[in-house]
Amino acid sequence: MQESIIYDKKFTDGKAMIRPEFRKILTDQRGAAIILWSGFMISIAIYLAIAQYILTIPDYAKGLSFAATARVVLWILVMVDFAYLLWWKRCYLAREAILDETKQSKVFRALQEYKGPMEQRAAAVVSTYVTRRIVLFAIVEAIAVYGLVLALVGPYVLDHYLLSAVSLILLALEFPSGTNLESFIQQVELEASGSKG
Repeated sequence: MQESIIYDKKFTDGKAMIRPEFRKILTDQRGAAIILWSGFMISIAIYLAIAQYILTIPDYAKGLSFAATARVVLWILVMVDFAYLLWWKRCYLAREAILDETKQSKVFRALQEYKGPMEQRAAAVVSTYVTRRIVLFAIVEAIAVYGLVLALVGPYVLDHYLLSAVSLILLALEFPSGTNLESFIQQVELEASGSKG
């Protein structure tokens, strides 16, 4: 334990460093984000399969009486969801928002083994980043859900395919990269170096 505390205060070329074993735990959180990201991607494929199966039933192929109204409402919801996605990214996934200590998420259990204030801050930043990415994935997936509903009430199969494709593209663009996570960890180290220097 004493060794860890000493390492937390150690400088390498004038820079405060997080213990290597804790840095690995921090960067491993990307794996959790990738697993959840994969789940969202797979769920869209499941929605496509559900629609294909349901549409083979003759009664569903006719569509429901309120289908045209539902289509308009759901497309409005898609636009609202897309606007919300852009707002969420700008307000909560901007670099400054993730590093803002007053708006950070609860530290993940896996990251509660921090030692010292620098590692505590890094744990809070990584937890915030991963949590907010997951919320972003859910916002994107909602677009595919609207498409599924359109296929089931319409059947507006082309709308379903279009919205599923949009969701898949947006999720692909939001793949949780290790570079972003590492840059946040380095930023915490730079801040600690500046405050200790």
